[in-house]
Amino acid sequence: MNQQLQRWITCLLVFGVLLRSGAARGREQVFTAGRRLRSERSLVVSSTAGALRSVSAGGTQAQLDATRAALQAGDADSSSDGSLASRPSRCPGRCTEFGTCNEELARCDCPIGRNGTDCSEEVPSGPALQQVCARYGHTLASCTRVDAAGCVNGCNGRGRCVGGFCHCRPGFFGADCSLSLSLSRAVPAAAAGADDSSSSSSSSTAARPAVELLAGQGYAVRASGPRIYVYELPPELNVYGNLDRLDRPLMYMVWQRLLSAGVRVADPAAADFFFVPVRVRLSYDSEKLVQAVSYIRSTWPHWDGQPGGGGERHIFVHTGDWGRDELSEEAQALTRNATWLTHWGLARDHEFAGWKAAHRPGRDIVVPLVLQASLLSSYRLTRTTPLHPGAAAGGRKLRPRSRTMFFAGRVCGSRAQPSTNGTYPNCPDVLGKEDAYSAATRQMAFYHHHNRTGWKMVTSSKTYALDMLGSKFCLAPSGGWHGAWRGVAGKRAVISVLMGCVPVTVTDGLLQPFEPELRWDRFAIDVRERDIPVMHAVLEGLKADQVSEFQSNLRCAAQHLFWSSLFGSVFGEDGRYDAFETLMQVLRMRATYPSLGPEEYAYVDASFAAFMKCEAHLPGAGAATAAAAGAGAAGSGSSRSRGSGVAAVAAAGGLLGGFNGTGAAGGLLDVAKPDLGQALAAQRATAAGGGSSSSSTDGAAASGAAAAGGGAAGAAGGGLLPAPRALLLPAELVGEGGQGVTRQELCTHSELPVPPGSGSLPAAGSCNRCPRRRGRLLNPGGTICCNTKDLAKCPRLWD
Repeated sequence: MNQQLQRWITCLLVFGVLLRSGAARGREQVFTAGRRLRSERSLVVSSTAGALRSVSAGGTQAQLDATRAALQAGDADSSSDGSLASRPSRCPGRCTEFGTCNEELARCDCPIGRNGTDCSEEVPSGPALQQVCARYGHTLASCTRVDAAGCVNGCNGRGRCVGGFCHCRPGFFGADCSLSLSLSRAVPAAAAGADDSSSSSSSSTAARPAVELLAGQGYAVRASGPRIYVYELPPELNVYGNLDRLDRPLMYMVWQRLLSAGVRVADPAAADFFFVPVRVRLSYDSEKLVQAVSYIRSTWPHWDGQPGGGGERHIFVHTGDWGRDELSEEAQALTRNATWLTHWGLARDHEFAGWKAAHRPGRDIVVPLVLQASLLSSYRLTRTTPLHPGAAAGGRKLRPRSRTMFFAGRVCGSRAQPSTNGTYPNCPDVLGKEDAYSAATRQMAFYHHHNRTGWKMVTSSKTYALDMLGSKFCLAPSGGWHGAWRGVAGKRAVISVLMGCVPVTVTDGLLQPFEPELRWDRFAIDVRERDIPVMHAVLEGLKADQVSEFQSNLRCAAQHLFWSSLFGSVFGEDGRYDAFETLMQVLRMRATYPSLGPEEYAYVDASFAAFMKCEAHLPGAGAATAAAAGAGAAGSGSSRSRGSGVAAVAAAGGLLGGFNGTGAAGGLLDVAKPDLGQALAAQRATAAGGGSSSSSTDGAAASGAAAAGGGAAGAAGGGLLPAPRALLLPAELVGEGGQGVTRQELCTHSELPVPPGSGSLPAAGSCNRCPRRRGRLLNPGGTICCNTKDLAKCPRLWD
């Protein structure tokens, strides 16, 4: 009898799981909001109740408990502990049925088309629902479609993606269902800063479970940091929008990658920075930004509780053309202490063009554009980039760079053809403030050099890729009247680097991506606007070995400027030095040395210097890192030991040079951009409350060490530099005795072969085979995770 009962219980369990999995798959892709979710849940609940009734009729209490636990575990999507689903929800009514309960805040988040304190109010299907969907850029079909590709991190397999909203299974919450309450740890509610007013059992001092990330997957924060806390905002502020229509989805891509890279933390008390996941693209997004900040201030204590003022250590992403200048006055004032990641690095007013300074050196960070697959295809990068070790494989010779300069693109803002009759202005109203397209840099360059021997300056080219491959230098001017999408902080500077063509920038006061931490004067030429007429003398006056040095530095620069871990490999790189990891290293340095100028980082941190040289993985880099940490620790004894520590760091490789050789363009800010050196000094003085700081850097190592010493004093307010959290290599990447490193494989878009013995990665499979390559957000956690279901197990590039 017992065996028959056991078989009956087993059949019921299997039947219940099959019912649940069949409902989860679903045959139709579109449903009326909420209706299908109710029916699916009723199937699971019915099977659960039936199984429990059958066992209760003839089974023991132990069998009853085992059956309940097994069914709960299945409803929690194979969680490590089924009690996540059995714990009473902190949200009212039927929230977990119709929406997602943020168990930390006791906030019920509803999908589009659902309202009410428990999401039980349903917008009628038809015109009413269509109107609600259209408010967020959806059609009726897209806002009710079940498709994991439309949600952040695909809901981590712990919920269903409905029109961009993750309807998480009971016990899980967050915009990507990555969060849950710990079953073993508790924190005081007051310390967590959550609003527990809606929970009848809570009080200001009552302990409640701590929040965990990816519970059951073994998620761990990487040791070197930085550590970033991500706010869980109401869904109407960030996920209701139609993500398939985004033209610049960088904020969402970074949001996804924070988790898979191991820098996201669930405890705000352990965070170095706070990431605000609200998309800011155009000026009208300012209102949404203000709403997000208002919600943060009313819900958490971290915005106003920073030593540097409201918004300090908070990070926003702006993908628009003007950067911060595109925000409303209210939004700019509200976020004046925050850090903005933008594509536009104008650090001072440009009087002729009428542009206002939008970038604050040392606080904001210029990041490169995300080059989409269509752009790479149009430039034939996957087949022609000379940076790939297989570019010359199979007896194919690289195209000789016989041309001095190449530029193809719009010259006149009106798209009119520029005149070639020798008169200037050569475009209509080019000197007018209302038509100062590209600050007139394109017009001036065309006027002075369009017919110069060895130069190709045209408005369009059908052989764009071949022209770049055959030129030593490629002009990368600013773009439209106001912005950077076609400008120096835009695609041309990045694409020219990927094509092995030395970029020439010509806009005064404009910082490039990751400048000054990344030494652009080692692989690019900056020409002042007043020198455009004699630009040919500057370029043609360079010696052959100087040009070769610039070209040899392009491969490392390209790794820093391309989002490889998000998109996949193009030129044989493994993603360890890509744009995301470069951003993380800049933030790591800011967390470690909050008052040190960014142009001084490589002087005081050997790990950072090795990283920027793309040499952190090489044998000997570990010794340099240890020397840097030892020097920082030794500096805790006295000011004398602090000075010797800085010298030791410099000797270990912490030199600002960053690339091979000394370069041909002089020092970073003292020669190429002296006004930006002053801007950096002013920014640091303001941050330090008027304290003094070194204003610029010197190209020589000796004066650089002296500058680092001054920066060290400023960094600690007269105290000592802290020992840095150094980069660590994953154990599986370190060879015997730590002398060799096996680099991580990364899927590739390249169509070029990898020759044996080239030192490049073996073929790791095409990125087109990744399950979500078609989506705007690419893969959950970035393309580097495309073959990994659990983001906690995504390959870690550093520790």
